[in-house]
Amino acid sequence: MYRLVIDIGNTNVVVGLFKDQTLKDHLRLATRTSTTDDEAGLFISDFLRRMGLSNEDVEDVVLASVVPALTPVYESTSKRHFGCQPIIVSHKLKLPVKIAIDHPDQVGADRIANAVAGYSRFGGPVIVIDFGTAINFDIVDKDANYIGGVLLPGPKTAMEDLARRAARLFEVRIEPPDSVVGKSTAGALKSGLFYGTVGQIDFLVDKIIEETKFRNPTVVATGGLAHGIQNHSRHISLIEPTLTLEGLRIIGEMNASPQ
Repeated sequence: MYRLVIDIGNTNVVVGLFKDQTLKDHLRLATRTSTTDDEAGLFISDFLRRMGLSNEDVEDVVLASVVPALTPVYESTSKRHFGCQPIIVSHKLKLPVKIAIDHPDQVGADRIANAVAGYSRFGGPVIVIDFGTAINFDIVDKDANYIGGVLLPGPKTAMEDLARRAARLFEVRIEPPDSVVGKSTAGALKSGLFYGTVGQIDFLVDKIIEETKFRNPTVVATGGLAHGIQNHSRHISLIEPTLTLEGLRIIGEMNASPQ
């Protein structure tokens, strides 16, 4: 069977197609709150056609959204174009982890998917760090309890805000600089953005381990801006770019209607 998973984030919508447990392909498009269900359906249909498939090959859809305006749009797309009611991720579904925080209804669907995939893949304790519009830390202990996390602005968000507020500064690419000490404004910005992010990450992981008393937690990074971080971080040992999609697949398997 083919399972379509859709991760609607503030910056990108990421669509993945699984055949059983194998991710066949995925792609991303910029998030636009003005997107219609027809536009979304045509985009996904074209994605399937490029793999030699049709809408009828999709048996179910799993949807995670942190953009409330787009949730009903993609729900309608699932019904109209794929003939199924999507599984919409929330803390109320069957999950392999227990959402053990004060307000389970407030945890984002993408963060639930990351916790599910991180624990299912690596066991606990595990710290998943998702680099996107925000940097999300999601933490699961050895007993499969999702105990919460940390949120802070992502590097691209921080860069855009700084460039908007400072008249003589501008946006730069998020990548390791040639040197820590910048020889130009661009070099100084690159250094501060990249190494500042790495420093934040490692400091926060230190504090998480200190507070939780975790022994040798797995620290895994995901998200569109995670590439390259593991070569400079003391804690991040793994980059799993499609971890969120994997979590959606697992949630879909656990909550699919009997055939």
